[in-house]
Amino acid sequence: MLSHHERQEVINILNDTLGIGTSMKNDEQAHHCPFCHHHKKKLQINLKTQQWHCWVCDAKGKRIQRLLKRLNVNTHKLKKIYEIYGDDYVVYSNETEDEKIELRLPSEFKSLLKVPDGKIITAYKQALKYAKDRGITKEDITRYNIGYCDSGMYSNRIIIPSYDMDNRLNYFIARSVFVEEKFKYKNPPVSKNVIMFENQINWNEPITLVEGVFDAIAVKRNSIPILGKFVPKKLNEAIFKNGVKSINILLDEDAQGQALHYTMQFQNQGITTKNIKPTDKDAADMGFSEVNIKLKESKKTGFGDIISQKLKNI
Repeated sequence: MLSHHERQEVINILNDTLGIGTSMKNDEQAHHCPFCHHHKKKLQINLKTQQWHCWVCDAKGKRIQRLLKRLNVNTHKLKKIYEIYGDDYVVYSNETEDEKIELRLPSEFKSLLKVPDGKIITAYKQALKYAKDRGITKEDITRYNIGYCDSGMYSNRIIIPSYDMDNRLNYFIARSVFVEEKFKYKNPPVSKNVIMFENQINWNEPITLVEGVFDAIAVKRNSIPILGKFVPKKLNEAIFKNGVKSINILLDEDAQGQALHYTMQFQNQGITTKNIKPTDKDAADMGFSEVNIKLKESKKTGFGDIISQKLKNI
């Protein structure tokens, strides 16, 4: 929750950027929309949730930061907003859209390799138990620099960082260690147009595309989580730029439409592609041994296989 001082700072930044706004109920501010320029204050911004929406042109977003970036505000104001809402990011104004934000791990981040002292031992034990329950080994913790937070906005969450080819942090996953948690994932508000675990990838070997980070860790060898059902633009470009010869696609059953689409796309580019038929378990649940048996048993997906699978999905 914002303090009175922080709330006023946000209001001042919005007023400087959009003109003097009007305070409304539910901690919202109304401003003139900079996109449709309606004569009434139809742009509403919620100071608590950061969501904003214009009721005339339907411009909207989930972060005040994103609104300010679209309006090219100066670096000082952006940094102040990031600091107020507890996000550990530094902004550089001379970089491209996807590279403006240099991501940092939460300041409360601690490695799972280091056993803590004192009362925070409970948070450590919960994170370590969750990791073990997901099949994560000590070698995985070392390889992926897996940690946790015992306080702050990512409290009681296991943190799985991702690094680019220059070993710079490009994203991280923050997963609650509590099964009953309503919001299981609380990830940084930055673009997902990244190549997850890029520093672990050998482009000269077959790569395996999976949905989530726990799936990739289970596969272990040259596996890239796409964080959903769609291949990020940067990853797509890297596949062709690096001349990848072979791709395994291992997505969940509800993503088979996308899996078949990418199978055809990659094959049309001359890449040997296997669409691994899903089971009732995802890669993370199958574990390393079972996943690798399926990879070895699977054959290149042919045109007839694609048509057959598409018919099954109708």
